[in-house]
Amino acid sequence: MFWAVLIFANGTALLLFNQTLVGTLYNLTLPAPPLSAPVVYNNMTPVPAVLAGDVLTVPVLGYALITVKYVPRTRVVDGTLAFNVTEGYYVIWAERGVLLLPTLQIINYTLDKNALVVIAKGPGTVAYTLQGRGQTPTTTATTSPAPTPATTTTAMTTTTAITTTTLTPAQAQQTGAGPSTTSTTQTSQPPPAATSSTAQSPGPTASAAPSGGGPPPGFDWVPVAAAGVAAAAAAGVGYAVLRNRGKKSGGDLNETDSAVLEYVRRTGGVYEAEIARALGLPRTTVFKAVRRLEREGLVEVEKRDGRNYVKPK
Repeated sequence: MFWAVLIFANGTALLLFNQTLVGTLYNLTLPAPPLSAPVVYNNMTPVPAVLAGDVLTVPVLGYALITVKYVPRTRVVDGTLAFNVTEGYYVIWAERGVLLLPTLQIINYTLDKNALVVIAKGPGTVAYTLQGRGQTPTTTATTSPAPTPATTTTAMTTTTAITTTTLTPAQAQQTGAGPSTTSTTQTSQPPPAATSSTAQSPGPTASAAPSGGGPPPGFDWVPVAAAGVAAAAAAGVGYAVLRNRGKKSGGDLNETDSAVLEYVRRTGGVYEAEIARALGLPRTTVFKAVRRLEREGLVEVEKRDGRNYVKPK
């Protein structure tokens, strides 16, 4: 059983489970403590679930594709984000810009467009940081400079004095000018209305960087999950995951037969097509494995709606 670990370039981590199950209720153990409440889907429809400790009880109600996703609780050490995972197999999908520093056992890895896909085995720690950054992403606020104080300009009144000098009679005779009078006239220019101009800069603005609360808006995790499953199949670990468990049957079974048998026992019954899809095996390989298990008396095959339904004995 695989869990997908999605790590985005903004520092967000998301744990994803996506598998077809059969039964009424299914107890799913979460591989890491959740930071947010897990979201559960039954055939792509949101459904309620019960979380008790690290066990999530989900309603299957027959035969359904169960999807669970949640944000794990992470810790920060020297600019590195990390969280522990329990025993199991994981498909780690890391977007470009993420530097992985895991302590898990790396089984295989491959490149998928702009991401790295790693197949790993727990328990261990999934640690990562962002390339080119000295610290983990945090919420930052950018504030513009304080508003410029208001500047008030008031025009002053200008007064001009015009003085006319009156000549005395003696002076008038000397200059030949007639008597005159002396007058002083003051002219005042009325002050213009006081003008006030206030230069005010825009108020503070804030922009928040992603802090790991979830994937980018509009992100479609379905192709990512499909890429992870395809990578696991390409790595040849689809059935190796259950190799050791399959040996519990005690029979002389090969790895493929053991993996198919273990999957059928765990689900309680499943269609052949779903076995092939879940384990990443060709349909013909699963068909032959089921026939061998049927001959050994380990499984029973029924026809349901024209399809082969395999049940454990």
